[in-house]
Amino acid sequence: MNSGEISAPPSIPFALSIGVTGHRLDAFAPDALAGIAQRIGEVLDLLVIEARALALREAALFADRPPAITLVSPLADGADQIAAELALERGLRLQAVLPFERDTYKADFDARGAEQLDQALARAGCVLELPGLRNNSASAYVQAGRATVAHSDLLIAVWDGLPARGRGGTAEIIELALARGTPIIHVQADPATAPVIMWSAFDPAIVTQYHGAATCRAFDATQVRRLLTLLLAPPENEREREDLRYFLKERDFRVRPRIEYPLLLAMAGTRRFRRGDWQDASTATATRDEWMRYRQACAGCHGVSAELDLLEQAYGWSDRLASHFAQTYRSGHVFNFLSAAIAVLIALAGLFLPSAKIALATAEFLVILAIMLNTHIGIRKRWHQRWLDYRQLAERLRPMRSLKLLGIAAPDAPGSATEPVARRWTDWYAAGVWRTMGCPSGQLDQSRAAALARAIGEHELAPQIAYNRSSAEQVERLDQRLETLGGALFAATLLGCVVLIAGLILAPGWTAEHSKVFVLLSAGLPALGTAIFGIRVQGDFAGTALRSQATADLLERIADDLGKAGPDLARSADLTEQAARVMLADLGQWRLVNQQHELAVG
Repeated sequence: MNSGEISAPPSIPFALSIGVTGHRLDAFAPDALAGIAQRIGEVLDLLVIEARALALREAALFADRPPAITLVSPLADGADQIAAELALERGLRLQAVLPFERDTYKADFDARGAEQLDQALARAGCVLELPGLRNNSASAYVQAGRATVAHSDLLIAVWDGLPARGRGGTAEIIELALARGTPIIHVQADPATAPVIMWSAFDPAIVTQYHGAATCRAFDATQVRRLLTLLLAPPENEREREDLRYFLKERDFRVRPRIEYPLLLAMAGTRRFRRGDWQDASTATATRDEWMRYRQACAGCHGVSAELDLLEQAYGWSDRLASHFAQTYRSGHVFNFLSAAIAVLIALAGLFLPSAKIALATAEFLVILAIMLNTHIGIRKRWHQRWLDYRQLAERLRPMRSLKLLGIAAPDAPGSATEPVARRWTDWYAAGVWRTMGCPSGQLDQSRAAALARAIGEHELAPQIAYNRSSAEQVERLDQRLETLGGALFAATLLGCVVLIAGLILAPGWTAEHSKVFVLLSAGLPALGTAIFGIRVQGDFAGTALRSQATADLLERIADDLGKAGPDLARSADLTEQAARVMLADLGQWRLVNQQHELAVG
């Protein structure tokens, strides 16, 4: 299914992914296993109860599907397998993340453990086999833990509370989860110690990467309800919820009636007027074609695949709507500035056409009325806000396809580094799409990991580099030509003033005879020049060009490094995550600039 086959932006299904990490079987006393299983079961039961209750409370803002609750587990003997068995008993889905190819992984188990592994894999909805190497098993376990965290909303950690005793251990995975803003439910082997919730968002004043009183809460119904609400429910702010409803009610715009901005680009000689400037269908077709090329080059052909349909639909809608409202909003500004200049020229035309004063006054009235109506409609229909929101959403969604396919990569948590909670609907929606996709499946060996990294560089980053360079060149050229035109208009006004002064001194009669022309030039040309200046300032073309060029330079460096990453999956994941951050950083700067440029009169 593609984005053009649904009639509205997709709603997000209610989903919860629970990861598990914990000590191996030999770390527990035999008589402690039953108690550990009981506490894990109690944790799962409370999570399921509160998650399903939350899904009912918030049903209006989720897709009409049953809640999907999943356990993500590396299936090591001990805590991982215990949790997997308990999850399956409760009807939860199971997704497995293995540090090695499955036959290699079995060497970690005794006969009974290998049998349990096979049974769990047979019941798993998907299995991801990572390219770990036996001669570097610590890194392999770190990758499996990183993948578990990447695809989990929260993590159950069966842990003795002691520091890491080596790479890939439970303590290291917990530190990774804390750094990423993932909540952790700490289950101790000691039956006298109750589980607690550890989460950096409990201490939002600073970035917290340790466990202590400031980041811990009791694991009880009240705290679990609060935790799941913050993680899974749309933002509490009613304005954000209204904006979400607005997005979900959007429909396709087959025609783009506001073409003033692309006409300005064409008249300035920066690019041709294109079919896509007045037909949204062209944008939808281009997006589908780009996704098809990406799927053919990256998804399913390097040993790993992922559920990308919902992501493609959500991205297609947000990108198409963002393009539509960007053009509509920018055209609204071009219309206002140029119409204001035209109103001045109409008023001045009364000097030459005194008999048409009523017609000219009516024309001026209609032009001013058109400006006010254009502004009123733009504010009421929220052209500006919809453009900013939908573009921000699209750019959050775009890199998720590559992050998902890499298996161990993930987008940054929503919100801020100190408070990883979605406070804006766009952050919540993007996080919902990510969790709904679940784990990728398949087998990544060393050669496939290298090939996938190269494909992502070619089909994810290279188009963004080209787009940013082209955009920088286009808007810089537009800014320069508008500057030249505006300067020429003011220079012509200055020349007219010089001629007027000379005429008053040398030929007062001739000057008086042509006084109306001088009034027209001295008032009309500056009005046009001011309109051009206003369009430049409002569009921030020079700033946009600088930001786009800087983004292209950073992405190019990352793409070069990605091509050199070879089979190092962790390095490829780090680079791809950084590329997503670079694009979002550019987007954040762009939003700050444009938030102050609402369509207005005066």
